[in-house]
Amino acid sequence: MLKSEYDAAIAAVQSMLLEVSGNPKAGNVDREHNFEDLKYEHFIASSVASFPTFLDAAFKKSSMGKLVFNAIKETSKWHTASNVHFGAFLLLIPLVMSWNSDNILKLTENAVENVKNTNFRDSIAILKAFKLSSARVLKVRELSLNSDETESFLSQNKVNVYSWMKMAPEENIIAKELTNGFKISVKGSKMLLKFFEDFNDVNLAIVLCYHNLLSKYLDPLVISKYGVEVAYDVQSKAKTCLEEFEMKQNIDVFKKLDYELIVKKINPGTIADLTISSIFLALAGGWRF
Repeated sequence: MLKSEYDAAIAAVQSMLLEVSGNPKAGNVDREHNFEDLKYEHFIASSVASFPTFLDAAFKKSSMGKLVFNAIKETSKWHTASNVHFGAFLLLIPLVMSWNSDNILKLTENAVENVKNTNFRDSIAILKAFKLSSARVLKVRELSLNSDETESFLSQNKVNVYSWMKMAPEENIIAKELTNGFKISVKGSKMLLKFFEDFNDVNLAIVLCYHNLLSKYLDPLVISKYGVEVAYDVQSKAKTCLEEFEMKQNIDVFKKLDYELIVKKINPGTIADLTISSIFLALAGGWRF
């Protein structure tokens, strides 16, 4: 397990750098693919600039919501893009705050406790972080992050982050992670370690972890942009790619789907965030390469 606050902050930064460097990851920015307004270098800048905030999280110098807002505010000084790591910060900050745990399961349990120990001011801070990052989220009838009424509701009803995340729609898998023990991230970290054991290749392990998560969970960002049917189609095609990989044992089988999604501008960004938290848990548990 992690030995110091500095280790925890380094592991968080490293998890973001490793994820964005993984290639090919169908539909997402990597070393070979950029979007017009979101580029590989933006993720590098955001990752490196987040180190001081992660260090503050490890030392518990502030609460979760304020740390998420600070992460967006401070990293935005180093790039001109929007929505680079909003989801990743939501996942990583409570995990980093729990670095001094006996094992991974205890770490994730403590991370949920950090979410529970927030107050309504943390919820408002996250809402402001969302607006600052210009992130895209699922459309909902109530408590939309895009609604001007949400801040008033959170304040008047003293809704903390945990209670707010419990109100999220079923498809919001980041909210589910924050309230349900980071179960997807734990599974992802175990897959990652198994793939690395099998192939002794960091990039391949990350690519396989990403596509396995993509094959198991509908991406909320895809749903928000293109609808649930497209999200199901992406999930199905990820499964097909993994089956093809089983036969050919060649990473190139993911390039066709990667190209298709890039051309259609379909970006499974939430699965990328969950890949980051999976990598963090693997590093926290002692993964080295």
